Amino acid sequence: MTGRPDRIELRGLRVRGNHGVFEFEKREGQDFVVDVVLHTSTARAAATDDIAETIHYGELAEDVAAIIEGTTFDLIETLAEAIADHCLSLTDHVEVVVHKPSAPIARTFSDVSVTVERARSTPAPAGVGESGQPAVAYLSLGANLGDAAATLDEAVAALERHPRISVRARSSLYRTAPWGGVDQDDFHNLGVLVETTLPPAQLLAVCQGIELACGRTRELRWGPRTLDIDLIAFTADGVDQVSDTPELTLPHPRAHERAFVLAPWAEIAPDTVVTTPEGPRPIAEALAAVADQAIDRV
Repeated sequence: MTGRPDRIELRGLRVRGNHGVFEFEKREGQDFVVDVVLHTSTARAAATDDIAETIHYGELAEDVAAIIEGTTFDLIETLAEAIADHCLSLTDHVEVVVHKPSAPIARTFSDVSVTVERARSTPAPAGVGESGQPAVAYLSLGANLGDAAATLDEAVAALERHPRISVRARSSLYRTAPWGGVDQDDFHNLGVLVETTLPPAQLLAVCQGIELACGRTRELRWGPRTLDIDLIAFTADGVDQVSDTPELTLPHPRAHERAFVLAPWAEIAPDTVVTTPEGPRPIAEALAAVADQAIDRV
């Protein structure tokens, strides 16, 4: 038998997201339009008339929308890659087109788009670690505006929905005094350990996208916020990753000073060794050194 293979196509999915290299794009957001073509046999579904034997395009639409809404990237190339990566969990061959009809271009234009075509047999772009195994990262989450506990729940759920992030452990909820000398309400804090195939900079971008989706702004350092997600540590192939750029410092340079970071971390990963100016220290020792900071498990 010859001819083109069967396909399931989802075209013109319009979702608002916060992607782009400019700060106003991440802050204000814009509509993105996505086309997805899944190359897959529909023969069994046609023979049985059973939706369980095919790819549910309604669920596909929701999954793609969650990626667009729950992440933030500078480039639509990266967004297209994330969508394709998810689709490859459903089929062996996929084409994804991401349109950016409101791209900030001074000239008149009708569309900007990026197309990626991926197959399981095609090597994936370079990820983290030579082994190909997921990296492990520790994230510290905090909020003190609105329903802080509910916002933290939503943030953890958004991390779990990302196709390249899996939440491996979540701490209890803690109430802590505000940091930095700004007069404000107490914070609710928790920590999560995640496994991810994203490199550190992209994981940070996802976290910032979730912050924006929850209304985060950055006017006042250490001030009140709807949601704060900090990337504290990132380990690939058993090696703690180091970064010293304006966007990301790893390990987090002040984690050892903060009980609201250490207490949830010690709860879910008690064997952690924390980087301090005096050298590596067991997390229990680092936490004992900041015992004067008020923190209570909720």
